Order: sequence, then C-alpha cells, then structure tokens
Amino acid sequence: MRLNPNFRYVGIDFETTGLDMKKDSPIQIGIVELNAQGEIIDQFESLIRPDKNIKELKNIVSFLTQIKTAELVFAPTILEIAEKIQHFFTPETIIIGHNVNFDLAFLKMVLPEVQYAGIFDTFVFAQALIPYPPSYALEILVGHLSEKPLFLQQMGKFWLSKEDTDEEVVERYHEALYDTKSTMALFCYLIEFVGQLREKYPALEVFFTKSKEVVLTQLLAIWNERKSSHERLEAGNSLPSLKKIAPTNTSLMEFPYAIDLKKCAHLHRYYVGNLDFKKLLLSLLFNKKILLVFSNKPKLDIAKNVLFDLGIKNIGFAREEQTISGEKFQQFQQKETFNQFELYFLLKYATHLFWWYGVLDLNSKGDYLVYNLIKDERQVINYPVVLTTHHGLYAILEKEAHAYADYDVVFFDVEWRYKNYNAYLSRVCDLYYLQNFLDMMLYKYGGAGFEASYASLKEFDAFFSVFLGVLWTETKKLFLWRAEDELIINPIVGNLDFYQTNKLLPKFKEFAAWLKLTLSEQDFLTIWKQVEHFLEITETVAKITRKVYGQGGNSDFYFLFSEEAKFTNWEEFKEIFVHNHVVFLSNHEAKYSLLCEHEIWTEHKEMAASFLQHVTSFGSFEEKLWELISQGAQSIFVISTIKEESKKLFELVQKLRFATEYELLVENITWGAGKNIFKAKKQPRKIIIGGYNFLLMCYAQKLHLDRMLVRNIRWAQSQGILDDLMRYRIHD
Repeated sequence: MRLNPNFRYVGIDFETTGLDMKKDSPIQIGIVELNAQGEIIDQFESLIRPDKNIKELKNIVSFLTQIKTAELVFAPTILEIAEKIQHFFTPETIIIGHNVNFDLAFLKMVLPEVQYAGIFDTFVFAQALIPYPPSYALEILVGHLSEKPLFLQQMGKFWLSKEDTDEEVVERYHEALYDTKSTMALFCYLIEFVGQLREKYPALEVFFTKSKEVVLTQLLAIWNERKSSHERLEAGNSLPSLKKIAPTNTSLMEFPYAIDLKKCAHLHRYYVGNLDFKKLLLSLLFNKKILLVFSNKPKLDIAKNVLFDLGIKNIGFAREEQTISGEKFQQFQQKETFNQFELYFLLKYATHLFWWYGVLDLNSKGDYLVYNLIKDERQVINYPVVLTTHHGLYAILEKEAHAYADYDVVFFDVEWRYKNYNAYLSRVCDLYYLQNFLDMMLYKYGGAGFEASYASLKEFDAFFSVFLGVLWTETKKLFLWRAEDELIINPIVGNLDFYQTNKLLPKFKEFAAWLKLTLSEQDFLTIWKQVEHFLEITETVAKITRKVYGQGGNSDFYFLFSEEAKFTNWEEFKEIFVHNHVVFLSNHEAKYSLLCEHEIWTEHKEMAASFLQHVTSFGSFEEKLWELISQGAQSIFVISTIKEESKKLFELVQKLRFATEYELLVENITWGAGKNIFKAKKQPRKIIIGGYNFLLMCYAQKLHLDRMLVRNIRWAQSQGILDDLMRYRIHD
C-alpha cells in the first residue's frame, strides 16, 4: 500500500452522550495516525468529562458505548484534551472517519480552529466498494469483511486479528480507539481494493485523471508509473457492460396439495388451515401465471427465500429495477470530467463487475443521479411467478394492469386487506421526494442537446423551491405551541391559513404543457403523478405529519401530507380487481371454505402454544425469562411493539445476573434492523426485544429462535399477528 507522502493520515472517532450536537457532549476520543505505507506512527485515547451532570446520563449510554458513567467523573476536560491532540491537526492532515462529519462536528467543540487539508469518509467510500452488506455501520462492515484475506491482513496490522496476537482479541466496538483502528483498517482495505480494481480495469486510471475529487485523487498512491498515459489509454478507456442475469427455466414435478385456482371461485375467501407454507407455495405454482401477494415486504422475502431454496429461480418482482443502456453508459464514460459522485458510481460499477454481480446496488442520491442518466426505459418482464406486496399490487392495478391481465392473483393475509388498501388510498405525498427527483432530472438534461428540456425544468424547479418554502412556513405556524406531530386540517384550497400557498397552486397547471412538450413521456409522468397527488390532497380533508431531520444545530422539521384515512367496504374493495382471477387466503378465519381438502395437522395449536407464550398469562416477565433460560433456551425473542415498554424491558434485563451471558439486542431503541440481525446471527445466546415487523425480518433472514415471549401487541388484529407469526415461522 502506498499513499501520497505529502499528507498526514489521521483517523478519529468520538463516543458521545447522544447524537445532538447542541445538547450532547463527547465522552471519549480515539486518534490514530498512519504514514504513507499505512503503518501506525502515533495514537491517542482518552475519556472526556462531559458538560452534563454525570448522574443524568442514562443506562443507554453505557449500553451503547460500553463506558461506565462512573469512569467519567475524574476524566480530563475538553480543554485538557485540546492541548494533547492539537499536534495531529495541521494544514497537511487528511481526517479519516466513519460518517466523519459527525466526528468532525465534535472535534470542533474541542478544537474550534482545527486545521486540516481535507476529509475522507469511509462510510461513503464503503457504499461504493462494498455491495450488499447487512448494514454500513462500522462493526457490521468489519464483520461482513472478516472472511476476506485482504481485509484480515489489514486488521492484523492494527492488532485487531487473533492470528497476529498471542492474546485473545475481544471486540470492543463503541470504544473510541478500537473504533478508530477499525476505521483505519477499513480505510486501508478500501484503498488496497481500489488498487485491485485499477489493475483489472485500466479505464479507472483514465477516470481518476479526469476527476474533480481532489482529496481522493491526491491521497491515493501515484498511479502505475510503469505505464505512460498513452499506454493506459491503449489498455482501455471504458468499462465493460454488466451482464444481465437471465432467469432459469424451472419445471416442477411435484405439487403436494391439489390446488387448481381455476376451480376456486373468483373473489372468494379461503382458509388455508394448517397447510405447510412451503408445500402451499409449491402447490400454487401448478398455476403457470400467478401473482403471489403478501401484506408486507418481510413476508414476501420469506416466500422468496423458500422458493429459492427449492430451486425455483424464475421469479419476478413487481417494479423490477431498470437496466442500464449500454450505449448511454458508453457515452457517459466519455465525459471530459467526473465529479465525486460520478467517480464513486464508476468505482461501484467496477466493483460489481469484479464480484460478478448482475444488478447494481444503488444506495445514495449520487447513484440515482447517474442511474437516471444511463438507464433503459423500464420494461415489464413476464415471469411465470411474480411476488409483490398488497401496496405494490394496488399500484400495479392502477398503472400496469395490462401487463398482468392474464395472471391469477393469490392474495395472502386477507385480514390485512382494508388496512393496506386504505393506506394506499391515503398514501403520503412526499414533496421532498419530488424535489430530489427534479435534481436528478436537472442532472440528466444538463448536457448538450437538451437545452429546451433543461430550461423548462430549471424554471419549474425554481418555482417549486419557492412553493415548498411558502408551504413549509404556513404549515409550521399550525404546529406552534402544539406537542402533537399530526394534525387533521380542512382542505388547503380556500383555507386562509394557507393564503400564500393558494396563490401559487394554479401555477402548477401552467407548467404542465411546457414540461410535457420538453421532457420524455416517462419523466413527465413521474413528475406529474406526484403533482396531481398533492393537488388532490389540497382539495380534501388532509393529515399533516411533522417529521424531524438533521442533527443538533441542523435539526429542523419537514412535513408530509396525506388524505385523511379512507375506508371501504368489501363490495367496493372487490371492484378494483376487474382484470384478474383473484383468490383471497386467510391464516385464521376458519369460517371460510378450506382451500383444499387435506389432512389437518391437529397438533399445530399445541406446538404453537409451547413456542409462543404471552407473558401476561404467566405474570412476572423476570420469572418467565428465568424459566426459559433454565430450560436451556439459547435464542429468545420478546415481542414488544411499544417503545417505552421496550426501554423498561431493556433496563430490567440489563440488571438480571442470570442473563449476563446473553447478547441483548433492542431493535426499537437502537434501530438498524440489518445491524441487529447481523449481530444476532453471530451470537448463539441472545435476547432480542423488538416489534412484529422486525421479527418477520428475522424470519426472512433465517434467524433461529428457540422461544418467543409476547409482551405486548397494541394493534386490534393481535390474533391475526400471532397466527401470521406461526404461519411464516418456517426455518426453526
């Protein structure tokens, strides 16, 4: 590894009392400096005494950071720390961190006049070079890469690998120096991997020479000096095309249950009883063109995994990702200069080529900006089996019904139909999504030959920015002195509270003709669907939801608008299914006809009762947890859908001595579903506290659970939820 020797490479990490820079304080700092060969030449670590009264710090701080609050009493102050670390930060310093802007903000608390040449964010860099990790949290990335020799080599350099030490290494994530070393190991791995990409795809060297990304291009080692610029160009100045993954043809020979949907009455409801979920899916595939529709994404993922495990690969998903146009991509690569997000997109593309991925992992706004420039127009592929959610099905029936007109539709979880259909009818209009989309379109039409399109978009974007500001100002006034985050209002049209907004509303339709004339049909429709949706909301009783974004000094509100919840009866609901033969399935409504005559597994309820237990039926949560642990349960999931009660459970379990050997994961406090599932997979002994959707995500990830305790389920459909949990529990 070789970096530019003209810079200093300083990694930094803070542990803090929270995420708000206005209210929270740093409580620990870790610093590591590398030389141009990637070797540690200096380091520093220290606790920091916070400004807050230490007694006010909650247990959650110790839980997240592993720092005992008592240790902070005699720690040095910020001023004392500043004297000890100032020498690290000079005009030649590149500051490296994972989500580095967060750490930089706290560094400026310690050193208000901090000096540096630039910053390098391993989080953003990892998004380009590490496809499909469970999470981009530092500890998850490190765990995800732990089997790659190149990464293990870097970990060993920082004494983070068992192979390179005589002592057993204990992972100490959320201790500042350990996290800093992990960040620097990740940094070195990413830089080394860029070198591998460069060797395999010489075009990257050409892209780097055209790049405006000064920090990245300057800190990397001098490009391959053995080749001249002419030789590099001769080696190739473009990346090859990603190969599209073609579905395999799968012929089924066995259908465990006799289910012929043509013999099932249209729009009839059926009870699936205790039919095995895997066998039920297989039997439904007797029908060659079929849409399988689930109430949420985790259930869809469970079904997808079941079918994949059974060798059925020719599965489609509603709203398939669009493919990249080879011609447009070649034109893009011939640009004279590349900015940061364009260069990162090219690195991402090369990474997917390197690992033989057929579909791009788009995970940033910059990715979508480039993707919208080079994509093919979306085409519906008629797979024999298509999976979607209830919400996705309603969108299909509204926009693309013709594509699936001859498909049978099997509607799982019929009990959720009204909830999901009403949610679709009352769906949120996110005007900030439209603003982002306009940014993408301005980027797309910014080149030569699109002058008229760009001019119309630019003018509409300027108007829309003014409109958003006016709407935001008038909406914010409604929430002054109100604690609640949701309001129901009378129609915006004609409402004096929205006087300025009403003056601007007619201008939307004035833009329609010009945009339709100058943009592609698909781009115009995407913009105008959003506008029409909002205009419909302005004419009816609406709900406004206040959301918080940003952190600390940057925190503020944005507002989401939707129609007040709509309701429909069964007859009205059936009217939307006019093009298809539709059958509704139920997991627990035994009053419906059986889907097929088959022997029922009579022990199902008894087995379910032994696995899924209501804590309220047994009294003390502590006693029940002790009983399960004493019986040898290794993996326990506590269903708790109420956040405040989850906090109380977390504090209780922390204090239980008999649970100290169990990893405690609290999804609806710490957030990050992918991160928590990854941790749960690594730990054989665990107690997980989380909600219903998170539990389904655990099922989709094939996470084994010994027992489940139902602490609370706040929805009226609690029995339906419990039946769902047993229906989709297929991997234990």
